[in-house]
Amino acid sequence: MRNYYLYKTALRLFITLSIMVSLAGCSGNTEQLNDPDREIVLAAARDLTPGDKDPYYTSSILQVWEPLVGIGEDGRPAPKLAKRWEHSSDYTEWIFELAEGIKFHDGTPFNAAAVVKNFERYRNITPRVSTFYLFDINKVYPNLKEVEAMEGNKVKLTFSQPFSTLIYSMTNFGSAMFSPYCFDSSTGNFSTAASGTGPFKIANHVAKQYTVLERNDDYYGGKAKAKTIRIKNIPNAETRYSALKAEEIMGVLDIGSLTPALTSELIKDNRFAVAIGKSTITHYLFCNGEKAPFNDPRMIRAVSLMINRDVLVKNFFHGYAIPTGNFLNGASPFSKEIKPRRNVEEAKELANAVLKGQKANITFLLPQYGIDRYPYKEITEFIQAELKELGLNASIVIMDWAAIQDARATGNYDIIIGTQGLPNLEPAILFKNYMKRTGSANMQYRLGYNNDEAEQLLDQLDATLEIADRAKIYDWLQDISVESPPCIPLFADMNLAVHSKKIQNYEPLLYGITLDKIEWVK
Repeated sequence: MRNYYLYKTALRLFITLSIMVSLAGCSGNTEQLNDPDREIVLAAARDLTPGDKDPYYTSSILQVWEPLVGIGEDGRPAPKLAKRWEHSSDYTEWIFELAEGIKFHDGTPFNAAAVVKNFERYRNITPRVSTFYLFDINKVYPNLKEVEAMEGNKVKLTFSQPFSTLIYSMTNFGSAMFSPYCFDSSTGNFSTAASGTGPFKIANHVAKQYTVLERNDDYYGGKAKAKTIRIKNIPNAETRYSALKAEEIMGVLDIGSLTPALTSELIKDNRFAVAIGKSTITHYLFCNGEKAPFNDPRMIRAVSLMINRDVLVKNFFHGYAIPTGNFLNGASPFSKEIKPRRNVEEAKELANAVLKGQKANITFLLPQYGIDRYPYKEITEFIQAELKELGLNASIVIMDWAAIQDARATGNYDIIIGTQGLPNLEPAILFKNYMKRTGSANMQYRLGYNNDEAEQLLDQLDATLEIADRAKIYDWLQDISVESPPCIPLFADMNLAVHSKKIQNYEPLLYGITLDKIEWVK
């Protein structure tokens, strides 16, 4: 009996101690949950920090580096690290006055000498492929002769030909600035983590897993609200959705952050919210114009007239996109609204004129990234049914991006669905890439685009200085792209800032979110 009472006493003591430990643990967790500096975890579909060989090391979305010229709230070029600029009357010389008292994360002063070093790097890495935007100094700064540091913390850029829209070309990815001590001067590769001037610095990065951002407490502007942000790489949309529901992450960011269907489902739960903004991304169909049936422009026009973009946006994008007939994304300050036109009878007449009553078997390539980020599978199947009415029997083939590139290079495809964004605010780059006979995208996608009027207008651009006159040419090129499309625009994306209501100030930007503003709800 005595042993029984000893056992009961020991058991009560054990239970009491367990409860005390449990309560102590709960007390500690409560304090942690109330800590405004605890880490905020977000997720993206891709690794936003490609690393040392990427021209930018990390995406501008993470606010590690900053450009000389940014984008203002009105969607136009705005001062960033360059606080003002002026140009000669013939636009061949530009002088940029730099902001004072700014340091890179490694303590190196941001000054004219650092800017010159960055331009030297631009030359060394040209052309350099990125998961964001290819960098080519000859496209961003065509006919650049010299970059020199001047007294008064100024930099002068001299061009052999007038360049009146330089500041449009320099926005964001066009003028990223890094400490000269974080990259190799000869190769341009990063020798350390990118050292920028932004409100965050990279504390840790594991490729294809996560990037840890730490607040830059020496930032010259308003300090970031969050002390630490971890950006996880979660390629699968359903997994990102589940992580949000389980509160393993507090939000998603970057292109295709969460599919429209999953976004609509998620916000039925009142723990979550979505803020919507413009995006620089447009979705297109790219047609192989070097072989039948798309070597006849009438067939490309027929496909454009056949597609019901309103149904695509309503049924598959849940309204989180904008149907468009314009090649140029609406975020461009030079873009104009061109509503898509659908005419089934005209489309069939054009297709029949090309096929002469016969059927054609075509290959419709679907990139795997499109399935991971967007409802591309459902969209391609819908378009497949519409193409059949034109006499086109499309076989849908899913490929990873490397295989897509190989298919493009060999011309072993007929249609590819994909995206194109705005690398900066100067639309001439995109127009030349797609609408010039020698344009890079025209050749890479084997578009076979050949339009004499577009060619003349693009040549005319080089001699057109005034912004208003260039804007007229951009208008004409947009009109031409409707009647004679280099590729077929479907709809413009929307930037969906999906997040838990446990964090606040999670708002979409033209590219990215207000990362420096987000914080735990107090």
